[in-house]
Parts: sequence; structure tokens; C-alpha cells
Amino acid sequence: MRNLLALIGLAALLFAGYTFRDRIPGPWNKKDAAAMEVSPEAAQEAENKLARMRSSGDTVHLSDVEFTSYLRYRFKDQFTDQLDAPTVQFTGDTLTLNGRFPTDRLPDTRDVSALRDFLPDTADVRVRGQLRTLGPGRGAIRVHNVSVAKVPVPRDVYINALKKVGGGAAEPGLGRDEYPFRLPPGVGSARVEGGELVLGPAQ
Repeated sequence: MRNLLALIGLAALLFAGYTFRDRIPGPWNKKDAAAMEVSPEAAQEAENKLARMRSSGDTVHLSDVEFTSYLRYRFKDQFTDQLDAPTVQFTGDTLTLNGRFPTDRLPDTRDVSALRDFLPDTADVRVRGQLRTLGPGRGAIRVHNVSVAKVPVPRDVYINALKKVGGGAAEPGLGRDEYPFRLPPGVGSARVEGGELVLGPAQ
């Protein structure tokens, strides 16, 4: 009898594991390579989730591939206006934004001017930080570190640069190390959690 109960319990665990395998982290949960590519199809999947959020009022989760695709193909904002081929990666509660940036658009500050002659016409830019909701329909990235052409940018330099591009306490509630942006239509809140972007509906 005891062996029978153990067998039933094992079968139940296996069934639950198979049924909810997409929610359990592990190598078995890797997505198909084609589905992981930045593409118009991934942007459409993100759009479908946002439409479901607006109709149901539930929060939705976007992968970094879905959000990157949405940025490139659907959502024209500061990132797509200022960065070529932006890519967003989510790790834990942190996001990393990568892209190509024309160096003639860098803020005209004394620190940047001293380096401009040593930079290529277009440089790789990497911004790492945390996302928070600034207000209804507004988000902000709290910048932890920045690199341009793979060279780390000192904190005081990028803090000054944030002021020039509309961040750095340029609006109420914004920190000196934060950069504000508008959230997608119908989105009221945003955070990064468990390596995904979690979006809540506007109230």
C-alpha cells in the first residue's frame, strides 16, 4: 500500500511538472531559437499581451526579446529616437540597455568635449540600471553605470550628462541619477522582476 501511494505521488509530481514546465526555471524551459529572435513577430506578441492587459486589467510579463522587438518595431520613443538598434536585457530586477549612438549627439559638456576627438562617429553605448514607476504612465531608469565604446563613464560625468538630456532631477520626483520616459499606451506601472518586464494597466 505504501509503495502504491508513493507511486501515485510520484505520478502526480511528474504530471504537475510537465503541466507547469513553462513556469519552472531550468534548461528544459529554453525557448525555441527562432522564437527568441528580435522580430516583427515578437513585437506582435508583445502587442497582443498589452491588448490583453488593457482589456482584462491584469498585469502582463514581457521577455527582453519581446520588449526589444516592441521598441524597434512598434513603440517609437526616446530610446529609438536616440539609439540605433536598441537592445534591452533583463536580469533579476536589473535592465541593461545597449545600442549604437552617434557621438555628435553627446551632451556638449567640458568632460565630454575632452573625449569627443578620441571617439568614433558612432559608438556602442551600454546603460545598466533599475526601472521604477515615476507616475501614471511614466517610468524612470535609475542608472547604475554607463559605458561608451566599452569605456566606463565616471558617475559624475553621466550625472551631468543626464541633466542635458532631460534627466537628472529635471522633473518632480526624479533623482539625479535617473532618466525618465513615457510608458507604452495603456500602461500605468512598470518594473523588472525575475528577469522579465512586468507591466500593469493604467487606472
